[in-house]
Amino acid sequence: MRNLLIILLFIPAMLLSQNTTKAKKAYDKAVKFYEESNDKKAKELVQSAIRHDTNYLPSYLLLGQIEEENGNIELAIENYLKGISDNNTNNAWGYWKVGMLHMQIPNYLEAKTAFNHFLTFKNQSLEKRKSSKKEIKNCDFSINAIANPKTFDFKNMGNAINSEWEEYLPSISADGKLFVFTRRSPYKNIISEDFYESEFINGKWTKCQNMGSSVNTIGNEGAQCLAPSGNLLFFTACDRDDGLGRCDIYYSIMRNGQWSEARNLGPNINSKHWESQPTISPDGRELYFVSNRPGGYGDMDIWKSVLSEQGTFSTPVNLGSTINTPYDEMSPFIHTDNQSLYFASNGHPGLGDFDLFLTRRDYPAASWQNPINLGYPINTLGVENSLIVGSDGKTAYFASDKSGFGQEDIFWFHLPKEMQSQQVAYLNTKVFDAVTKTPIKSKVEIIDLATAHVMISSFTYTKTGDFFTCLPANANYAVNIFKDGYLFHSENFSLDNQSALQALSLDIALQPIDKGSKIVLKNIFFDTDAYTLKSESEVELNTLLNFMENNENLEVEIEGHTDNIGAESHNLMLSENRAKAVFEYLVNNGINSKRMTFKGFGPSQPISNNDTEQGRARNRRTAFRIK
Repeated sequence: MRNLLIILLFIPAMLLSQNTTKAKKAYDKAVKFYEESNDKKAKELVQSAIRHDTNYLPSYLLLGQIEEENGNIELAIENYLKGISDNNTNNAWGYWKVGMLHMQIPNYLEAKTAFNHFLTFKNQSLEKRKSSKKEIKNCDFSINAIANPKTFDFKNMGNAINSEWEEYLPSISADGKLFVFTRRSPYKNIISEDFYESEFINGKWTKCQNMGSSVNTIGNEGAQCLAPSGNLLFFTACDRDDGLGRCDIYYSIMRNGQWSEARNLGPNINSKHWESQPTISPDGRELYFVSNRPGGYGDMDIWKSVLSEQGTFSTPVNLGSTINTPYDEMSPFIHTDNQSLYFASNGHPGLGDFDLFLTRRDYPAASWQNPINLGYPINTLGVENSLIVGSDGKTAYFASDKSGFGQEDIFWFHLPKEMQSQQVAYLNTKVFDAVTKTPIKSKVEIIDLATAHVMISSFTYTKTGDFFTCLPANANYAVNIFKDGYLFHSENFSLDNQSALQALSLDIALQPIDKGSKIVLKNIFFDTDAYTLKSESEVELNTLLNFMENNENLEVEIEGHTDNIGAESHNLMLSENRAKAVFEYLVNNGINSKRMTFKGFGPSQPISNNDTEQGRARNRRTAFRIK
C-alpha cells in the first residue's frame, strides 16, 4: 500500500458545510483509489473535491503528492503551496517538501525561501530541520557556483572504449598506457559487470578486451583501481564463496602478461560489513576505500589502511570529519602526486545529490585540507562520482549518460587549473646485491631536499627488489636505500615540468659492509669553490649520522674529490676542507672522532671524464670508505 504523506487537522463533522462535506467524501474516495495505485481515478476524485470546496486543503496536498510521484514537479509545488496553512503546524512539513522539490528543478532561490520558512515553525521533525539547514547551505553554494561557472568541455573516449552498453568506473596507469574500466553487458544471456582493458598505442586507444576469467566471473565485478605501476588491480566483488561480507575488496597481479587469479584482501581490510571502491597510493602503501563499518561519521565513509613491511595491511582508520560527513562519501581517487584526493559526497555543500570534491595535503604525513567542490557545470543537481585524473594532473576521466554511444559512456576533459593535481614523473627502482646480483628487499626513502620532508617511506618487493612510485615535478629529491648489513645508498635527481610524465629508472647495487667498501654521498652540497655545507646537505648528513650510530664498531674515512679545473694544490686543499666539514658535522653530533679520518684527494681519482661538465660534476664528490 502506498504511503500517504498528508496529516489532517481534525474538523468536527458538525462544523462542516454542505460543500465541504461533499468535498470530504470525494477526497476520502480519492485516497482509497490512490492507495490502490489508481492515480487516474484518484486525481479525478480529488479534482472533484476541489470543485466542491476550494478551501478544503487536504485535496491540494493529495493532488500535489500525485503530481510529484508522476514527475510533474512544478504542478506538485503549486498544489502543495495551496494545501499548506501557516495556521496548521501539522502541515508545515509541506514547506520542507516544496523546498526539496525546488532543488530538483533546480530553483535554488525558491528552495532556500521554503526551507527558511519551514524552520520558523516549532516542534517540527528534527530530521527535517537538519535536512533544511543542510539544503540551505547547498542553495547558497549553488547560487554562487552557477553565477561563476567552470570551463567544462568533455569529449567521448570513442568506440574503442565505449559501446551500446554501459561503461563506467575508469582507471589508468601512471604512464597513461593502460586503461581499465567496467562494462555492464550480456554474457550467456545474463547481464553482468566485467572488467575491460585498452592500451594506448601510436596515439590512440586499442579496441578494448575482456580481462579474462582469472578476474571476471559470471557474477558482478566492479569499482576497480589500477595501481600506478599498471601491474596490480584492486576491485570489489560481492557474494563470493570466500567473501567475509556482502561485498569485499580483492586483488589481482599481472604476471607474464596475464592477470593472476583474484584473491580476497583478508580480514584486516574486509569485514562482515560493506567494503568497496578501493584506490591505492603511487608507492603502493596506502589503500583508501569506502565502508559502512562501525566507527564512521555517516553511513558510507572513506577509510585508509597502510601496507606493512611484512606485506599485510594495517587495521583501517577513518579519514576523519574533515572529509567524512554524517551523510555519504564515495569513489575516492588518490592521484599519483600522492597529495590530491578526489571523491564524491552528498554531505558537503554542493549542487544536489553527489558532487565531486578535491582535498589536498602538503605532503603525505600532513592532514587533509577542507574539501573544495569542483564547481558547476562539472557538478550538477544530479549524481557525479567516479572521477579519476591522469598523471599530467589535468586530464580527468568520468562516466556519464549525457550523450554518447550507449546508455552510459566514459568521457574525458581538462580540469580547471585550480582543481588540477601536480604533474608527476614515475620512478622505477631495482635494488640488488653488488656482489651476488640477487634482488634485495630494502627500505626506500624519498625526501624533498628543499623542505626535508619525507615524501615516500616504503620498501622494495622481496622477490624482485623492485619499487615503483610517482613524484611531483618542480622539486629536488634525495633517494636513500637502506638494508641491514649493507652500506646505505644515496641518489639525487631534480624534476621540472620537462621531466613530468617521464620514466626514471634506478638500478642500485648495495655494497655489503666489508673492509674497503665505499659509497658516494650524492646529496652533500657545497657552493662553487667553497667548503661550507649547504642546508640541502642536512638530509644526507643525518642519514650518515644514523648509519654511524647504528654501526658502532665501524671505522671510516671521509673522502673529498674535485675535478681538474684550477690549480692542483688549490683543489687538494678544497677537497680536504670539504671532507673535514663532513667530519666535523658528525663529531659535533656525537660520533667519536677516533672512529673517523678525513682526506682530500683533489682531482687525482676521477670516476668520469673531465672533458664535459657532466663528467666534472661526477668527479666533484664526497665519499666514505670502510677502513
